[in-house]
Amino acid sequence: MHKTLSGCKEFAVDLEHHSLRSFQGFTCLMQISTREQDFIVDTIELRSCIHLLLPAFTDPKITKVFHGADSDVRWLQRDFGLYIVNMFDTGQASRVLEFPSYGLAYLLHRFCEEEADKQYQLADWRVRPLTPEMLKYARMDTHYLLYIYDQLR
Repeated sequence: MHKTLSGCKEFAVDLEHHSLRSFQGFTCLMQISTREQDFIVDTIELRSCIHLLLPAFTDPKITKVFHGADSDVRWLQRDFGLYIVNMFDTGQASRVLEFPSYGLAYLLHRFCEEEADKQYQLADWRVRPLTPEMLKYARMDTHYLLYIYDQLR
C-alpha cells in the first residue's frame, strides 16, 4: 500500500473512531482510496505499522483529500504520529462555495447520485470481526471522495 500511495498524485482518507467509555477515544479503522483502489486498514491490528505511511502523508506533491478533517487530523497525529502536508477538505470547500449543506451525504447525492448510508456512523468500530456491511459503509466514505474533489476544484 505504501508504494501505491507514494506513486499517487492524490488519495482520499477517512477514519472511524471510538470514544464510548473512553476519555480521548482511539482510531479503529482507516480508509484510503486512490483512483484505482480502496484500502481498509485495521488500525487496531496494525497500529505498530501505521508509521510506514508517514512519507506518503507528508509528501507535499501528494494531495490528501478528507471530508471534515478537523478531528481526523488530530487523531492521526495523536494515535499514529502521522502529520498531513497538502490537504484538501471537501467539507471546508462546500462551506466556501456556500452549498446548502456541507455534509458528505449531500455531496454524494449532488455529484455522484449516491445515497449515503449513515447506519454505522455511531457503530462500535472496536468490534472484530467487522461485518461486511460495516466494511462497505467504511469503504464508501472515501470511494467517491476523489471524484467529489475533482468536481469542487
